[in-house]
Amino acid sequence: MRHTVKNLLIFITACFIIYSGYLIYLVLVRGPALSVHSANPRPWIIESRVVRGGIYARNGEKIVESTVEGDQIKRKYYYPEQYAQLTGYHSRILGKTGLEKAYDDYLLGVKGHSGRNLEARWGIKKTEGDDLYLTIDHQLQMKAWELLAPYKGSAVVLDPRNGEILAMVSTPSFDPNADSLEKNWDRLRQDNEHPLLNRSSQGLYPPGSIMKIVTATVGLGKFPQLQSETYDCRGEITIQGRVLHDLRAHGRVDLNSALAKSCNSYFANLGMKIGSEDFINGLEEFGWGEQIPFDLPAAKIPLNQDSLKSLNGLAESAMGQGKITVSPLFMALVTGAIGNKGVMMEPCIVREVHSPQGKTIWKQDTRFLRVVAKPEVSWVVQEGMVGVVQSGGTGTAASLPGIDVAGKTGSAENPAGATHAWFVASAPAQLPEVAVCVMVEHGGQGGKAAAPIAKELIKLALSREG
Repeated sequence: MRHTVKNLLIFITACFIIYSGYLIYLVLVRGPALSVHSANPRPWIIESRVVRGGIYARNGEKIVESTVEGDQIKRKYYYPEQYAQLTGYHSRILGKTGLEKAYDDYLLGVKGHSGRNLEARWGIKKTEGDDLYLTIDHQLQMKAWELLAPYKGSAVVLDPRNGEILAMVSTPSFDPNADSLEKNWDRLRQDNEHPLLNRSSQGLYPPGSIMKIVTATVGLGKFPQLQSETYDCRGEITIQGRVLHDLRAHGRVDLNSALAKSCNSYFANLGMKIGSEDFINGLEEFGWGEQIPFDLPAAKIPLNQDSLKSLNGLAESAMGQGKITVSPLFMALVTGAIGNKGVMMEPCIVREVHSPQGKTIWKQDTRFLRVVAKPEVSWVVQEGMVGVVQSGGTGTAASLPGIDVAGKTGSAENPAGATHAWFVASAPAQLPEVAVCVMVEHGGQGGKAAAPIAKELIKLALSREG
């Protein structure tokens, strides 16, 4: 009898230890993931007790809010398509994305251990969440949408001095209001135009000739005398039996004229002159191969080192083709860094968080990300980019009276159809307050399709307040 009782106690103790271990595993190891899982009912129980905080543009324009309608709380998106890729959506059925997910604890008012936290968790009374104030300039966001809506593509506008995103648009878009979203979900997921994709931060494309500003920067870093050297462009360059073509023979060109005329042969030759190892190191200094730190999902910028170890792969990449791919957000950061004396700032999209009483409870810090080049090197490239927009360059459609715009056009070859049109720029060139990247899928020439859009965005951005 005693032996049976002893075995029973051992069995119960073992079960208790196993169960305790499993609970510890769930809380400590799986807890963080389970707490935000869409199938977890606990956050949605809290949702029923909280009037979720609003989302506002930088000057207070209301973008999203929750309203109490009877015994229900409804989430309303006032500019659905224009902001959908930023705000994301909030649905009991589909979950949360975008800023709705990234700042969920603030919007629910449960960040930290405040009294509101306990009230929401225990259902003592209905509470209000905190409000997000974005870095987005509402007027600029609406203008970017208006200009880009007829196309598929992306526009990113940022302040290179602090990394604040002033506008970020991806087209086509969708309506994140729950009724519309849930009704059209299957169609949106199957749509070949990919309206749910944020092309600005998640789309990866060959950069075409906008890559030449990176090659120029890396080249100047290795060869300080590069600016005074010339190259004879004959309209094509032969590399190990393969011919890479230019639009025409540009004749004798230096760095500035090669940028202005977008000479493929010059930059293919420069890439080979830099060499694989130094070119790879230069790309890594810009951020290739790393994840962009950002509140919204952002694609890692791939760095295919194997493709850069052959002369043809190196030459193609140096002029913006081959295996090189980038996102519009990344190229806006690159352009801004060149204009900002070689300093790249970390991008941000939330400026402040306010309590329901209007008190600032969190404020974004300006964060340094990396140095991509020495100031003197960046300035030489910046001057060359000014030549792109001035008379004789490929980007004259972005010129503004009385303002020096530093820009670069790009037409990226696309195996699936017509070339993608790119334009990147910063202004005023001497000390930029704004950097822009515009990409139009299948848009053809960057100087014709993307540059005029960038011009209007730069013009409006430089006139904005706040």
